[in-house]
Amino acid sequence: TMSVELPSVKQAPLARRIRASIAGVLLGAVSVALLAAATASADLTYLPHSLAVKTNTKYGHDCFWAPPKGMDYANLPGAIPIQKPNLYPDVGSTYFVAQYVLPEGASLTFHGKYGYERYMSWTMFGRPGALGQIASADHLRDFQIKPDKGSINPFRPGGKRNGGPRNYTFHVVSGPIPDVRAPNTIYTQTTDPATRLGMSIRNYIPDRGRDGTGDVGLPKLVLNLADGTEVRGQQACAMLDPIEDVSTSTFPAGMWKGLVAASPDPSNAPAKNPPVWEKFWNALYNVAGIFIADPAEREAAYPPTESGGFQNNPDTSYLLTPVSLNYGPLITFSGKMPTFPKTLPAAKRWSPKNYQVRYWSLCSGSSPVTGLGYDCVFDQQVPLTKKRRYTIVVGRPADRPRNARPTCGYQWINYGQGENYPDPAARDYVDTMYMRFMAVDPGWKNAPQKVKTPGTERKVMGAYFPKSKYWTKAGFAKLGCRSK
Repeated sequence: TMSVELPSVKQAPLARRIRASIAGVLLGAVSVALLAAATASADLTYLPHSLAVKTNTKYGHDCFWAPPKGMDYANLPGAIPIQKPNLYPDVGSTYFVAQYVLPEGASLTFHGKYGYERYMSWTMFGRPGALGQIASADHLRDFQIKPDKGSINPFRPGGKRNGGPRNYTFHVVSGPIPDVRAPNTIYTQTTDPATRLGMSIRNYIPDRGRDGTGDVGLPKLVLNLADGTEVRGQQACAMLDPIEDVSTSTFPAGMWKGLVAASPDPSNAPAKNPPVWEKFWNALYNVAGIFIADPAEREAAYPPTESGGFQNNPDTSYLLTPVSLNYGPLITFSGKMPTFPKTLPAAKRWSPKNYQVRYWSLCSGSSPVTGLGYDCVFDQQVPLTKKRRYTIVVGRPADRPRNARPTCGYQWINYGQGENYPDPAARDYVDTMYMRFMAVDPGWKNAPQKVKTPGTERKVMGAYFPKSKYWTKAGFAKLGCRSK
């Protein structure tokens, strides 16, 4: 179990009552996350099964990197807990996670290759914060990593995606981020050799027929000791002491249960009709704070700083909304789709050259207690009108209308299994919907990254802000097929 250390701030009465109702609760978040992650399964995967098996077989036995993590790998035979994504995953992703100790004065060098894929990044884990949340710390994205001499970086805007050679050299260095960064380097932000570090490589949407690394494999590791000695292979792993612990950066079960029970509407809370979308700031503001109706009171209790949580990707801004099928068996989400590069099946160039997002998706998931993903749809899968409008329909398979299909202009997402934590209080009809806007154009004025004040999402995002509505099956069926 773990205890909760909440921020010490002056709070209004409702916030105090909520916090008082959960004070002293012993929180079994670790066991809850493991149990639920082990029993849940995603309704959708990206990689063909044969490629998921190939990726798992080729890269599942590295002494430094844990086996591939993601929806594609969670339910393969012999999958271990760290492979089961429990932090609101995306369907198109393959993660490789490393957790290790770095000897005093040492650094790491990796020799890698740019994959044939939509996106790649390296990210250090942040230090644990309130509620044990781990946010992302230092990171670099694909196009920011300089290629080796004689190689090309295929992620550079306007460049050829299938060119080569595509080699790069990457470094992990102890200590704080300096004012002037070294090229191709991320920093641990600690010099304590006893601190267990964590980092991940994110791979998104490999080209058709490519494995989860984009067909380039894992980077080769060199451990550089303080005296200049270079150590490789099993000898390096022995000194780095890597582990394969599952992430527990979810939300405490006891706290969530207490917040729901203390709310004015314990049947549906925090879901509302119609659904309310918010930008993700941090776990306290967006999960605990959502139960506080007064905005000023909420911000006083849980400041909306962009400190993150759930090991969020610093390249991504997320929108979240809780939903309840008590309001209707179907939910639609509609809006304007940002422009994105159509890399599938295997585009030769980035097109359009000036896109608004590198990647966009909408997913259904569980409660924050387990953070499981159920089903997702990403940009290239979504049918659009001539004005780039989309409508996505979410529900249980038994409630799916005949017109909720791409040939009628609608995309379908399966609702999933509700809150999904092992407690009689867990509701199978309450879900979390989450939307990704990844690696946006800094000049795109409607990006959620431009939202600096809670409650201004709709104003800033304009047509790109999603509209939501509950429906009956018969009511949606009456819409028929929409024209382009």
